Amino acid sequence: MVITFLLVERSTMLLSKEEMGHWEFKPFDPTKYFGFLYCISNLKTNQYYWGKKQFLHLGKKRSKTYGKEMKWRSYTGSSKQLNEDIKRYKKESFTFTIVDLYKTKGGLYYSEAYSQMVSECMTLTKADGTPFFYNRQIAAIRFIPKEEPTLKTKRYITSLRRKINGTNSKK
Repeated sequence: MVITFLLVERSTMLLSKEEMGHWEFKPFDPTKYFGFLYCISNLKTNQYYWGKKQFLHLGKKRSKTYGKEMKWRSYTGSSKQLNEDIKRYKKESFTFTIVDLYKTKGGLYYSEAYSQMVSECMTLTKADGTPFFYNRQIAAIRFIPKEEPTLKTKRYITSLRRKINGTNSKK
């Protein structure tokens, strides 16, 4: 008995701007990536939030949601303070930027932690003591990632630091 396997590559499914919800990024195919690193900016208070989001539900294969798309298009982060401010100032007062896409879980998780650490999101405050970032924790990394933060991610962090340093800040 001869068994023949036919490998079919998924066709490219580039999303239009409208299909990306409130996220700002160039068109991309979410089926080619595990998830994305993002930065949400509050345009009224000049505060920021680093986060990551995966495109599909993973985990237990017996789960009803396994392999189904996450609600990433409308996701606004897990920070209670951030979501309170989105209600207070309205969504139009925020930018939702996809910094970059990652193909592996390890790369995505490490890049989020890296971005948070390098930008000093836990300790950097304005002159009045207000935190520059909504982030209140940095995830524990217990593995060696197969993918490093991309050059694009590093450049975004640098531009964000320049933006913050241009304002009245103290450590």
